[in-house]
Amino acid sequence: MKNIKNIKILALASFTMFLFGCDLDMQERFVFEPDVDLTDPFANITAWEFLNSPQATGLSEDGELINDNFNYLVAAIEAAGMIDEYNTPNSGRTYLLLNNEAFEDNNDVIDLITGSEEVAEGETPAQVMARADIDVLRLILQYHIITTYITQNDPLIEFDVNYEFQTLIPGEAGKIVLRRDNRLRIDVNTNPAPLPSTATDGGNNERLRNYNYVFNNGIGHSLNDPVRNQPYPAPSI
Repeated sequence: MKNIKNIKILALASFTMFLFGCDLDMQERFVFEPDVDLTDPFANITAWEFLNSPQATGLSEDGELINDNFNYLVAAIEAAGMIDEYNTPNSGRTYLLLNNEAFEDNNDVIDLITGSEEVAEGETPAQVMARADIDVLRLILQYHIITTYITQNDPLIEFDVNYEFQTLIPGEAGKIVLRRDNRLRIDVNTNPAPLPSTATDGGNNERLRNYNYVFNNGIGHSLNDPVRNQPYPAPSI
């Protein structure tokens, strides 16, 4: 009983101190203002406008192409006459943006459109495109534009599940499959996928590298290598 009485006394004393022992004003509500701008930096421009920005086409300190940038892609789009596909308002597309490495690395886009991996010293992306098979180039670019807006978890809701989409190439030859894992990494045309072996074998599949370039006419993700469903035709040079 004595312990109960002591507890009551302490409680009464604490309540009294709460009522009369503090004369501080109520603290103003804290409003968090982040130093980092969390809005999408390219949300007010088109994919084409982004690709032509210094951020996408800048050179290294030595004046060399940067692997993750898109100098070759800009030249390719211009040569193929496909600027409107990247510049026309259309919020429902996903652009698989082929970076400079996707063009220059072994057996990649330059080889597919010219029949040779060689790039002469000092040759610019525009000069490379001038000797390309434009029909093959156009097919490659068309396969890397998906007619559905795809983020890392929408509509790829479940991980380790194949999601099939249509590119700008019509019919079965234009099918592409994306699958994400539980770390939100997305693989393109990777086995097991419901596509022919020409899409899933021989290094023709790939993992997306940089994600979620949000534009006002779609969304972009970058690739270090091109992907395909059917083999691209041999270039006629």
